[in-house]
Amino acid sequence: MALNSEKIFLKLKTKAAVHLYDSIDSTNNEAKRNAQADSGVHLYAASHQTAGRGRRGHDFYSPKNTGLYMTLSLPCSAPADIQLLTCAAAVAVCTAVEKLTPQKPQIKWVNDIFISGRKVAGILTELVSDSMNRPLRVIVGVGINLKTEDFPAEIASTAGNLGDVEPEALCAAVTDELVQLYGRLDDPAVIDSYRGHSSVLGKAVSYVKDNVRHTAIAVDIASDGGLIVEENGKRSALNSGEISVSL
Repeated sequence: MALNSEKIFLKLKTKAAVHLYDSIDSTNNEAKRNAQADSGVHLYAASHQTAGRGRRGHDFYSPKNTGLYMTLSLPCSAPADIQLLTCAAAVAVCTAVEKLTPQKPQIKWVNDIFISGRKVAGILTELVSDSMNRPLRVIVGVGINLKTEDFPAEIASTAGNLGDVEPEALCAAVTDELVQLYGRLDDPAVIDSYRGHSSVLGKAVSYVKDNVRHTAIAVDIASDGGLIVEENGKRSALNSGEISVSL
């Protein structure tokens, strides 16, 4: 299932430099290696990663020819709101999936895409700075399980796949959606869409803050992408970390 550059170019509306690989350590790593030289929008995509990465140091399982692993490298002229961009990326993935399939994806805060209760995609957003610590590029990695079925034991009960969709069409659609959203991150419609796709609102969630485990109700998504939770009648915002949803 090697990616076809001609198919991507035919479907891509965004002006972008496209770099395709049969196998690579990580498309995010490749984007970071080229950040100093890149200008404009660059798309890095592969059908296999040997060292796929997720948030908070987690691995992202990326077996050969069963998924789409892609990274968009975007120009950054000001400090980037990584959390808000991650939310926009999640919306972009959901919108692209809805345009190409009958599936109804949902977002588990902050960066996981679920279908029918199983994780099918993850997002990793990173900021690249120059030698003077000035923001240079933002890179947004998206890993999507298309036909992956044999998952490692530690994720076998929670992972799933998107199903039959042309990877080139999905790659182009995610790129177009995300670049369009990147140009209007401050538009309230971005968070409105994220909120509308949320799988956690109204549910009990648990998380660790200041080394203490909390259980609260997820009540809203803040304008900056934070998760608003309510515990014992008091509301607060989560802007980092991981949550688990109580069944």
